Amino acid sequence: MKPKTTLIITALIGLVFSSVMYIAPEFVTREQFPNAEGQGFADLVTVRYGIASLILALVIITYHLRNIEGRTFQAHVMRGYTLAFSVVCITTLVLQILGKISAVPPI
Repeated sequence: MKPKTTLIITALIGLVFSSVMYIAPEFVTREQFPNAEGQGFADLVTVRYGIASLILALVIITYHLRNIEGRTFQAHVMRGYTLAFSVVCITTLVLQILGKISAVPPI
């Protein structure tokens, strides 16, 4: 797969996550912290908005990186994204296994 195509796919996946966290932060917060209420719940919802904006920033950067020419530079960028995505996935898996969060999607 070409790096440009990979960057576009990565940006689209990030856009989905960012959109869900921005449109329904209460739902995402309630799924991960079912016992939260009051000011704590409001603070967690606020954090969701912050996380959604950071994800959107990464999506925008990723989308614009697709136009950079040169295989060497693109290989370094892709390696960085692979590492960052792996860290996020491993962290989520560890938290799920330890029972700290519920990462099961709603059905």
